[in-house]
Amino acid sequence: MSIYRNKTFGSTLLVGGTSIGAGMLALPLTTGAGGFFPSSILLFVAFAFMLMSLFFLLEATLMSAKINANLITICKERLGSVGEFTAWVSFLMLLYSVAAAYLSGGGSLIADVLSSSLKMDISANIGMFIFLAVFGFIVVFETKAVDAINRICMVGLALSFLFLLIFVTPHVETSNYSGGKPKYLWVAVPVVVLSFTSHIIVPSLRSYLGGDVAKLKKALLYGSLIPLLFYLVWEFLIIGMLPLSGKYGLETIGGAPHPVAGLTDALNAILGVPWVAIVVGLFSFFALVTSFFGVALSLYDFLADGFKIKKTIKGKAFLLLLMFAPPLLFSLFYPGGFVLALGYAGVFVAILYGLLPAFMVWHGRYFEKKKENFRVFGGKFTLLIMVVGSLAIIFFQIAATQGWLPTLTG
Repeated sequence: MSIYRNKTFGSTLLVGGTSIGAGMLALPLTTGAGGFFPSSILLFVAFAFMLMSLFFLLEATLMSAKINANLITICKERLGSVGEFTAWVSFLMLLYSVAAAYLSGGGSLIADVLSSSLKMDISANIGMFIFLAVFGFIVVFETKAVDAINRICMVGLALSFLFLLIFVTPHVETSNYSGGKPKYLWVAVPVVVLSFTSHIIVPSLRSYLGGDVAKLKKALLYGSLIPLLFYLVWEFLIIGMLPLSGKYGLETIGGAPHPVAGLTDALNAILGVPWVAIVVGLFSFFALVTSFFGVALSLYDFLADGFKIKKTIKGKAFLLLLMFAPPLLFSLFYPGGFVLALGYAGVFVAILYGLLPAFMVWHGRYFEKKKENFRVFGGKFTLLIMVVGSLAIIFFQIAATQGWLPTLTG
């Protein structure tokens, strides 16, 4: 069977592609000041934790007799109306949080480009409205229009990343890899965890692969390795190019109000090679847009289905208001909300894909006595690890917002 027709290979790419984007831009901004090697350890730990949560979600999914059941349906089957409500609210808040991050990051990038081109100061708020006007309203034309534009952006994303890998590597300074302050990594935990989130497609993969456990396990394992590889390379490039401290250091950029735009400005100033900064800016832009499309479509369909809104002209206008008013207000009131919003998104990931799958599996195994042909190793011990780990992620975000942990300041 050719690779093109191999469903396991395709599923692997879906898992990897779903993960990459949400937190990739935030990783060097939140972990860079911690140093390359400590950050790499955190990436491996987050990879292992989220892979385990994927397998628990797979076990919970296989417990449902409904082949096409989504996460909310599965939660209702195992945990009743409380589980259903928790999943519904967590999923909505996750989409809102990520949408807010993309509006903040995309707006700052557009404002930065316009300010440089027009030789005048353009605020990030104006950039957000432009980003929303250009890319937000595309979703009303639904999947076909989004797919066409997204393909162009995906090509741009792949090419810009390839250019960075080939041409930027000679500019890295090996001395930059020996620095770092690991104390800043505690705050980054929710964002790093978010960066390995591909769980939304597990129920769909079950149907696509016909419930074949061996193929599903391969797709989840190898698919999760793809973002790990991308993130390590991305961290290697950015940390290798930028110093730890100083005006254009990782500490300063990470604590800046608009770190995404600050990253491209810093690279331009440090390297003195404008086209490198342009490629980084393009990569950042394409990563934001492609991820934004996925979130916007999910939010569009989720709200339409959840509130039973018909997709008429009036219905679409109301959907757009429901979709973008909350994240836009958040971005306007929290100008430096890119990393903050992704941190909150990590909290909802911990609830939705950490706690709920663990509780569903616990209930299915030990209360309903279900005997499935797949069970995650470790019994109650690994389930407890999942629960404690998820609660720790939530704690780290609360501790960060309360000022209990060391944070980057501009």
